[in-house]
Formats: sequence, C-alpha cells, structure tokens
Amino acid sequence: MERARHPRKLKTVTHSYIQILVLQEFRLRDVRARSEAERIVAASAPEAEPAVPLLTSVDDPRDVATLRGLHAGETTAADPAQRALLERLVSSWQPEKQYGPRLAERSARPPSYYRLAVTESGINDLTQTPSARRAARVTGGGITSDRIGLLWIGAPIGTHAGLLVLVGHYDAEPFASADIGGWPLPLSTALGVRIYESHAQLAGARPARVAMTA
Repeated sequence: MERARHPRKLKTVTHSYIQILVLQEFRLRDVRARSEAERIVAASAPEAEPAVPLLTSVDDPRDVATLRGLHAGETTAADPAQRALLERLVSSWQPEKQYGPRLAERSARPPSYYRLAVTESGINDLTQTPSARRAARVTGGGITSDRIGLLWIGAPIGTHAGLLVLVGHYDAEPFASADIGGWPLPLSTALGVRIYESHAQLAGARPARVAMTA
C-alpha cells in the first residue's frame, strides 16, 4: 500500500541497485518491551527501500535485529532518533555489520512475514569482481513463486566468511509446506546460525507475480 501512494519512490528503487545491507543486532532488557521496539522501528522514516520490520530470534525473544537495504547516496549511520528511543529498552548492542548484496530481489508488494538467517562461518568466493557479481544478478522475474515477496543474500564486508539471507513471504505460516524447504530452527544455535523472524501478519490480496530488481 505504501508503494501505491508513492509511485516516484518506487521508480527510484526499481532503477537502482541496493549498494549495501546493514544489520544491527541487539538485546532487549525485557521481552515485554518487544512490542514497543517493533513500533519504534516501524515508525522510523525509511530510506528509499521499504523498511524491514523488527526481527526476533527464534532462540531467545529478547534478541532482536533490524536490517536495512541502502541505495546510492543513503547513509549507513543509524537513525539517531530511533536509537535514542530504543536505548532505554536495550541492554546491549552488537557491533553493526555491513554486507555486500549478492542478490536483492523483491516483488511489487511488501511481504507480510520475514525470516532472516545470519552465520559467521563458510568461506565466500571472492574471485569475482563487484561488477561481475552485479552483472550476474537477476534483473527481474527472479522470484518465481507468488509466495515469496523478497530475497536478499549478502556477504559480509571485510571478511571472507559468513552469509546473510532474508526471505519475505505473504503467508502467516509460509514454511508449513515443502516448496520452500526446512529451516533448521531447533538446531540453529548448534549450527552457528542465528535465525530471526517477524511477527506474521496476514496479507489481504495475493501479490502480483512481478519481480523487481532492488
């Protein structure tokens, strides 16, 4: 709905690549503060890219994360107003992490449900130049399932190891069927993978099956 009211912003987003993904993980003082933290994150002024909601760890609801996709000219610095509002709810902040996008695709409407996986292990292939990786990206039509509304994959900047994967869906329980494949939720800690998810909200109408390059 946000996009329908701002067609110029949509045009800007779809004709430029996401340059960087910024992950901020932090721990709440009390799990009861999560709803308020969600409201603060949702109310913050977004960049050109639609905002990803607050994401909550599947292992501990006090551990939460935000993720931003930034285009050229947008700052990587955290919003100071948002940080000030969150400060009294937060017991500790993790160092902010930045990722170079390997893939950044989304459909026309924002998803209703998000799930994020972050790992520090696994060696990335650094033989490709940034221009070659950009040329290899899907340039539209990359999201073939109408249940997937967003797919971001990022490699951490400044290190050879690690990966970030964000998937957005239009279902309240999108992982109930076999077409997506299982996420190892019970084993996330043992496998060294941090998994976060948003609170699912049922979407109204089904999205159009049109994918746009972020």
